[in-house]
Amino acid sequence: MSPVLLRIRLIVLIQWFAFPAFCQTPKLTLATYTYADNNRLGNIQPLADVLSQKLGMPVQTRSYENVAGFIAGIEAGEVDLALISTFGYLLLINRGASPYTPVAALQVPPGVRDNYKTALIAHASLPVNRMADLTKQAAQYRMTFVSETSTSGNLIPRAYLYANGLPEPERQFKAVAFSKTHANGLTQVLERKTDLAAFGSEEYHKAVRKDSTLKNRIKMVWESEEIPLGPVLLKNTLDVSLQKKITDVLLALHTENHAVLVALRSGWSEARQAEKFRPIDRAFYQSYQQRIGAPKTLIEQFANLIR
Repeated sequence: MSPVLLRIRLIVLIQWFAFPAFCQTPKLTLATYTYADNNRLGNIQPLADVLSQKLGMPVQTRSYENVAGFIAGIEAGEVDLALISTFGYLLLINRGASPYTPVAALQVPPGVRDNYKTALIAHASLPVNRMADLTKQAAQYRMTFVSETSTSGNLIPRAYLYANGLPEPERQFKAVAFSKTHANGLTQVLERKTDLAAFGSEEYHKAVRKDSTLKNRIKMVWESEEIPLGPVLLKNTLDVSLQKKITDVLLALHTENHAVLVALRSGWSEARQAEKFRPIDRAFYQSYQQRIGAPKTLIEQFANLIR
């Protein structure tokens, strides 16, 4: 074969194999994190399908093992759209400049009560009826939170303890542990495996609705105000027009694809009463952090979990 023909054949082969790489359709990654045994992929897949249809490009889904792994994936640029918790977002932005922007968050209807709060409960036998009692006697009691990255089961109760004279639970309580789930926190108090526990208040209200006699065995020391739901984050490097299209899909979901909204919110117990997405920004969450009295040092204490 002549050198000229060989060169032509090589050029054709190179173009043939290179062509698919140039013609690959861009795709987006929609991701969240696993809670207990629910990876939430079934909850976010309908949203991925709608986005794919509206945007004209594939949208794949991913669930990270936990919030810490999720944040690490976000910082590595593995995600285009992130459904993150409130504490997860505060952890992210307190680690420095974030390459992601919050654009929307689920909103519950006006007047809805006890949607997403923290409950701090104690065993009924303890002489702890209000926070002042606990502040004086903390060294005698075992305290349980849910998990290091839980909003209602760690951030909110720690901020409250901080504001009431207990800024260092690990040092000031007899012992501190994590229950891993909200339901386990309640169970551990009932079974006297811990003296006090903080978790999402819905677990408490659900339990006493089912069995009112539980009020003879446990008592609520404190219940927080409503906690804002976590944001949807978009990667800043996405085209501005694409970011707008994604945001528009989210904000219209309750009217144009209500079944998708229902599927999505059912993956988060705190979002099950949500009626729609609303626009949101970084300043909203920074303001909330200030309002609950969560100092930067408290956030940084758990930011070190992210690798």
